[in-house]
Amino acid sequence: MHVANIFDLDDPREDRGLYRLANHLHIHTREGVVRAQLLFARGDPLDIHKLKETERILRTRHYLNDAWVVATRYDAARNVVDLAVTVRDVWTLSPGISIGRSGGSNASRLSFEEQNLFGQGSSIAVTRARNVDRTSTNFSYADSNLLRSWWQLGVNYADNSDGRVRSGSLAKPFTSLDTKTAIGFDGISGASVVSRYSNGAIADQFEAQRSYFDSYYGWSRGLVGGWTQRWFAGVRYDSTVFTRRADLAQSPVALPDDRRFAYPFVGWQLVEDHFDQGENFDLIGRTEDLYFGRSLSAELGYSPRSEALQGSALLGHFTALAGWAFDPGQDLFANASLDGRLQDGTARNVTLNANARYFQRINEHQLFYAALTGVATHRLDADRQVLLGGDTGLRGYPLRFQGGTSSLLATVEHRVFTDWYPLRLVRVGGAVFFDAGRTWGHDYFGATPAGLLKDIGLGLRIGNNRSALGSVLHVDLSYALDSPPGSKRFEVTVETKDRF
Repeated sequence: MHVANIFDLDDPREDRGLYRLANHLHIHTREGVVRAQLLFARGDPLDIHKLKETERILRTRHYLNDAWVVATRYDAARNVVDLAVTVRDVWTLSPGISIGRSGGSNASRLSFEEQNLFGQGSSIAVTRARNVDRTSTNFSYADSNLLRSWWQLGVNYADNSDGRVRSGSLAKPFTSLDTKTAIGFDGISGASVVSRYSNGAIADQFEAQRSYFDSYYGWSRGLVGGWTQRWFAGVRYDSTVFTRRADLAQSPVALPDDRRFAYPFVGWQLVEDHFDQGENFDLIGRTEDLYFGRSLSAELGYSPRSEALQGSALLGHFTALAGWAFDPGQDLFANASLDGRLQDGTARNVTLNANARYFQRINEHQLFYAALTGVATHRLDADRQVLLGGDTGLRGYPLRFQGGTSSLLATVEHRVFTDWYPLRLVRVGGAVFFDAGRTWGHDYFGATPAGLLKDIGLGLRIGNNRSALGSVLHVDLSYALDSPPGSKRFEVTVETKDRF
């Protein structure tokens, strides 16, 4: 077991005073924390799938940059293999100020975050943030391996300008494809202001009081013949009550109907064990785990009619995802989800989301990327909207610029990944992009969709490989090709995203 520090002092390029100081100040991840997340133990039969899956699990931890599990020696006489587990730490303490801009709106954030508290793998954060929706002070704590077990704990408290929200979860999920049981509890309670938009401007606001609780138990035979099949059963309470506030913008449009459901549910999931590794897809200079398998899931619940509940309802959720590797250098990933309910014999809040992402490797430093995302709805709940704008991928336009009942967005990018590694801290890339999208159907206020909107632009990408906070910084300059008269055509966007 070896926990490598942030900077490799055996590399002359990193054997410098600043890097030695960072290594000295940084609290190493404890070996016991890493050991508790291994899917194998001394004396187990060698299973290559478990070694690879252990690497994938460790790479999901924000406090680690990468992970390797390799065989170092084979003793034929005893039929024993020695394994070396190596992980690399990242800088996890971040007191700082950040300013971002997306869709023509600014956001700011003052934070103190530690993603690897005392080297134990837990995170704690206190933040003060302001964006177009609210100003908030937030406290959160999370531990993905509670007391060095597979239990996970998360708590969050937010004191917002539009209400307070409390949430918590305790779960022992299916951490691997061969895990046999899972159990979980989570809940949320609080109030927030919901804004409904029309033509990119707030047209109506109201308060939503949310109460939610969920508990489940899952079981599985584990990984059999390259597939994992899982079953779930649980109970859920989900209540949202809407009220008017005199201090908020109002319109003649009626409030959404209150929703209150309490029900048992059953679920099923099928997952194929088919993963591969890559680099320079969605990140810069980091190992990426790519899923090329097939996965299906389904969940059904029934909430009976009662005086306290809003009618009888059959509630469902379905997902599917898959990946394909074509000729060398061509990969396609697709996913879809369907949600909705059958309430008193009528289909309501039915939402279909679908997404496809295509990658074509041009050479070591260049990649062609294309994506298509669609949303279709039927009798959508009145507090929800299908919106398209600068915050949802149409980068040349204000946020929430179009509204309707369905949408389609296409994106094409030429991505460039350079070898530039300034100060051995960040990786640098760039992109030239084209976006095109539109909505269909009128919004709640009768506004007619603006039709097909298009933009072009170029962007700088900065990959953060030494820190746990943020993966890729985006700095984009975009130009709206179909902006209405009098509107700004140029937009500058600065934000941190999980992807390129």
